[in-house]
Amino acid sequence: MKDKTTDYLIIGNSAAGLSAAASIRKNDKNGTISIISSEEYTNYSKPLITYYLAGKVSLEKVYFKSARFYKDNNFKLILGSKVDFLDERRMLAGISDGSQISYKKLLISSGGKPIIPKIRVVEGQNKLVGQRLLTGENYSDIKGVFTLTILEDAIKLKNYIDENNLKSATILGGGLIGLKTAEAMLELGLQITIIELSDRILAASFDKDASEIIENKIEENSGSIFTNNTVGEIIVTGGKLSSVVLRNGKKLDTNLLIIAVGVKPNVEFIQNQSIKLNNGIVVDDYLKTSMDNIYAAGDVAVSRGRLSNEQKNIAIWPLAIRQGGIAGMNMSGEKVKYQGGFFMNSVEILGIPSISIGLNNLDDKASEGVKVFSQFNPERYSYRKVTIKDDKVVGIILVGSIERAGIYCGLISNEIDISSVAVNIAREDFGIIQLPADYRKHLVVGEGIEV
Repeated sequence: MKDKTTDYLIIGNSAAGLSAAASIRKNDKNGTISIISSEEYTNYSKPLITYYLAGKVSLEKVYFKSARFYKDNNFKLILGSKVDFLDERRMLAGISDGSQISYKKLLISSGGKPIIPKIRVVEGQNKLVGQRLLTGENYSDIKGVFTLTILEDAIKLKNYIDENNLKSATILGGGLIGLKTAEAMLELGLQITIIELSDRILAASFDKDASEIIENKIEENSGSIFTNNTVGEIIVTGGKLSSVVLRNGKKLDTNLLIIAVGVKPNVEFIQNQSIKLNNGIVVDDYLKTSMDNIYAAGDVAVSRGRLSNEQKNIAIWPLAIRQGGIAGMNMSGEKVKYQGGFFMNSVEILGIPSISIGLNNLDDKASEGVKVFSQFNPERYSYRKVTIKDDKVVGIILVGSIERAGIYCGLISNEIDISSVAVNIAREDFGIIQLPADYRKHLVVGEGIEV
């Protein structure tokens, strides 16, 4: 294949990459911009793939940029090709088709890839023959074993469920990905079994009270949840999944296993020490890596957290868009500082919406100056928890009623002193009228309007 040259090379055709490309084009009208993706699809909204799977949106509605977006901005789009290696010193990217692309500036926004646990695979019932370990390379060889992180996964999974008329699904992982998967399965009318290594589902985002509400609702609707457990063995018959064996020895017959234990930054093509890695690509406050002409954004980036000031990998869609936009500005001549981000996750199960924002499971080291206000009504599937540190909201959990989430998010983002209204902060009717007067006037309603 013929080698190529570009001014700006963007690895990744999703939220961060496209946001960066748009920012670059605003500042540099003539520079060549190449976007490369290992996927075959022009672009799509990753948060919508479970909605597509559930039949809530059509395939056409999953896409968020038209084909004209690339043409109008003179972007060179390379689909179905992945980056095999980087030569940072020579400013070259090696592509899977055998070609190379030389660049002046590089953005790595290659996203995440599913974590595949090393599970023993047994062919048939004879444990003495045919054993191997499940890996990222071979899991898709087993009919009935899937992940759900990209659109192709959702399409294949949807077709498999329809073609085999499946009535149940086993989900390995009770975190956000697992629960969004469970939501889609329930929408399709499948009975679900969730297997979670922690002592409860959504342990990273929710506290025990919030998790309990969701767990109870699932179990009331004939779902099963196994906590403090995982899959130790997969049994395959004729190339097709037939059952799984849990770590505690319990055997579950199942023809569908969806692995949803989490994602990790897709950085395998970075093979030397030029770019600093620490559970992702470490970037400074301008989204620049340890190499002056290389930036990173989105699910691969390890950046400063807004609330803890620690370096974190926060893999959520809104931050990917924001990081990509700022990285693109800085790649094309500006100097814009990234102010950091915080976790924000939402999921709806069996008609119960829930959202978690910020820090909600503070350990003892961070507990000084912390106050927690909450209301818990499990009979109504309702829970509200507001975590305050040094008179500022740093975290919220809402289950059942999430209409006020935007107000709380604004308080967190703008670091508003809420000492004057703290006593009412977790009330169901807490709203704009209870906000501190200055914040109400200048940040919610608008400057110059009396309220």
